Amino acid sequence: MDARRTMLKVAGAACAAVSLVGTQETRAVEYGVGEYFLGLEIPMSGYIPPPGVFFKDSYYLYHGTSPGLNVQFVFNIAQAGYFISTDLFGGATVGIFATVPYVGVENSIPVSFRDSSGLTETSRLNAGISSIGDSDYSAVMGWHEGDNNWLVALTAFTPTGNYNQNRFVQTGLNRPGIDIKGGYTFLSLRTGMEVSAALGMTFNALNTFTNYQSGTELHFEWALNQHFPVGLAVGVGGYFYQQVTNDYGLGDTVGPNKGRVASVGPLLSYTLKVGDQEVNLSGRFFHEFAVQNKTRGDAIYTTLSFRL
Repeated sequence: MDARRTMLKVAGAACAAVSLVGTQETRAVEYGVGEYFLGLEIPMSGYIPPPGVFFKDSYYLYHGTSPGLNVQFVFNIAQAGYFISTDLFGGATVGIFATVPYVGVENSIPVSFRDSSGLTETSRLNAGISSIGDSDYSAVMGWHEGDNNWLVALTAFTPTGNYNQNRFVQTGLNRPGIDIKGGYTFLSLRTGMEVSAALGMTFNALNTFTNYQSGTELHFEWALNQHFPVGLAVGVGGYFYQQVTNDYGLGDTVGPNKGRVASVGPLLSYTLKVGDQEVNLSGRFFHEFAVQNKTRGDAIYTTLSFRL
């Protein structure tokens, strides 16, 4: 069996939209979160699938905290892509795909008030919401040569989520943007050893409701993974995020604070055959550290992917 086909993933390594929630107290970009799903395309970050139509569905659970803020959200991230072989640029495989997340989120923030006797009391305000989040549309081009795999991807984020500037929970950010990413995967077809890395930049547009311009965000993802002939793969991976330019605009009330976070965690996947259909099941856990001006937490992904 072709090792690449055994490890196919919808969209190879691509950019995905994040649509989430937050509060300005987390600083960094507006609401403290970016549109890019950190960790979604780990492992095989430089691999593009063979020609065909692919589908991937991921379940993403995150719990994070920062001073005064608790955030819990869950995503169902549906992705569909179409890939073809071409004679372009040395025989590249090119593809397009769409990502549509459904988001459920719950936040709590501290509030202070005076009781009837004039004493100051503290409590927490809770709020939750669920709906379609911000979607994205991507174009990707990739190459294979022996054990080496490369790709470049361009993603456009669209503000399709449920957004209301007067709420402190959202399923969208009202922040259009684009992401440019390059990825590389070394996958030994003899030993099954994989080394993957991807580097990208997200460029944000203005939130026209709040007049807040979020800064440019850098993201780096990596994985070391061992693939076995029985279809099992085990490894470790992580991501690093750094905001590289300041926020600004009339709606910026927190100053030029820049967000940063790193993570590491285990990877596990298994490819099985259902009749003539190959199905890949995978899971990833990431623990965040080295956090600045963002929530700090843990993320879990479970993914089902297959070629139609």
